Amino acid sequence: MTVLIRERLLALGFAGLITVGVQAAQAQNDVDNQPLVIIPLGDSEVLGGAASTDTSGSGLVVESLAPVSADAAGSLDAAAGGFGVDLWRDSDGQLIGVLLPRIPGGTGSQVMTDLGRRLLLSAARAPEGETGDLLGWRIDRLIALGLQNDVPDLITSAGQQALTPLGHKGRIDALLLAGEQERACQAARDAVVTGDDVNAALTLIYCQRVAGQDAAADLGLQILRDTGAEFDERFLALDQSLVSGQPASLETLEDASPLLLAMALSGGTRMSPDLLASAPAPVLRAVAVHDALPLETRLTAAEAAVAAGAMTGEELGALYGTAAFSADQITNALARADTTTGPLGRALLFQAASQQGLPAGKAEALAGLLRHAAGEGGQKGFLAAARVSAPLIVSLTPGTELSWFSGDASMAMLAAGMPEAGARWWPLLEDRARNDAVAAAQVAALWPMFRLAFGEQLPDDGTRMRSWWDASARIAPDRVARQAEIYLALLAALDDRAAQALMVEALATPPVLDAADEETSDSGVLLAFEVAVDEGRLGEAVLLALIALGPDGPAGADPIVLRTVVRGLKQLDLGREARLIALEAAFANGT
Repeated sequence: MTVLIRERLLALGFAGLITVGVQAAQAQNDVDNQPLVIIPLGDSEVLGGAASTDTSGSGLVVESLAPVSADAAGSLDAAAGGFGVDLWRDSDGQLIGVLLPRIPGGTGSQVMTDLGRRLLLSAARAPEGETGDLLGWRIDRLIALGLQNDVPDLITSAGQQALTPLGHKGRIDALLLAGEQERACQAARDAVVTGDDVNAALTLIYCQRVAGQDAAADLGLQILRDTGAEFDERFLALDQSLVSGQPASLETLEDASPLLLAMALSGGTRMSPDLLASAPAPVLRAVAVHDALPLETRLTAAEAAVAAGAMTGEELGALYGTAAFSADQITNALARADTTTGPLGRALLFQAASQQGLPAGKAEALAGLLRHAAGEGGQKGFLAAARVSAPLIVSLTPGTELSWFSGDASMAMLAAGMPEAGARWWPLLEDRARNDAVAAAQVAALWPMFRLAFGEQLPDDGTRMRSWWDASARIAPDRVARQAEIYLALLAALDDRAAQALMVEALATPPVLDAADEETSDSGVLLAFEVAVDEGRLGEAVLLALIALGPDGPAGADPIVLRTVVRGLKQLDLGREARLIALEAAFANGT
């Protein structure tokens, strides 16, 4: 069927569109298609091996390197944060090819996003055996993680000629998400010329539609219908919107492709908060960076993208900084924050904190931002606010005059994955806790998280976990058993017996399970992970860890999964990542 699609597109109306720029594209391909060997090669370390030839009969041997395969290409070598050339050593290629498409995106975990990025971009020898479309799936999963900006460098390192239909689709998707419509249209032409891809054909129809070539677009759409091609029905609604000039009304962006998003944006579909709530991570990021959208819409998407792990706090801070406020508004930000709802209210507080010269004033604005975010967005709102506030909190020097801020600062730094910075505020918080009931409750709640981060550097004679249990049992009796189960698993994974004193209480108080908790862990994945760890197969183990943690990341993983993954990563000399995953799970379940 796909051959028929390509032949009919070439013959019946797409030929002119496809051939436009082909010569220019070919000239560019002469450059683009040359793989970049970015792995530093030693005398005895050559990817793909070398061939020895004597071309002169003189005894002079010329060594010619075999070309680096696309599967071995990558934009991160070990010096730049990659996992190194032996990433897939001793792994079975067929297994890796099966597992790679299962990497989840939008989990909310910064650690998982970072591990996924390093895994997918590392320049490394390909695993032995048939891997399938390893490059294509690497591109696809980068996009799922919201890392579409990394796709061009990966394609450059592999060479454009190495792209399969899946790889071409990823190239088109990344360009659409980046708002680079002309380049996306050219990429779609390249894909139709070199292969059979319904997505590329649909993209070309969109390109024709926005270029005013309605007759050609109608013909292309009819060809696809005649060949029985399957595509999202939302495409038809959005295509009609482009014809009529009337914005389409979408009920959901769940599983929306980059093409559907581009069509919605071109057709003026309103990106309401309710619609954005259903959007996947790469779509949230794309909306956040789309300059033509209202700033409030972009901020709503950016905050959600940060909470999903698809944008950084620094990027959100830069976007907050583009909001226009008067000097009076910034000066009176705390008073106005109560009446300025939504992300613009948080942008106002962020700007006030950024521009405040006095430490106390900066802390007041930051505390207001954190509470504003938690009040409107709950835990995810606080998480985004913590990540955007982190650099400003780090710039403050803890002292007696800021002791009131110690609880907010400690919690924000833990949420942002910066426990070392949070530990600077811990002595102030403990001191306050002697005479302040609120501070005492914060100390009890945060102590297990600091213990996960620092181990026995934060000593306990058995009373600190008991204090946590007593405080949590009073505040959230329906959650305390679940929290204790997670702490027992995480601390045990780190060879820490601090929670053992709670074993009796935890076993005597069955946790109240939500519907989501009833899902069982994939025991096969966990078993495969443990074997990969024991046999030192780094890439395979990291890949399985990401799959095991699942689409909700550490926040939603069950205790057995958390214990297995944290212990295994620690065994692989990824101890910091293991503790940060434990911290993410603890924060999500303990606050």
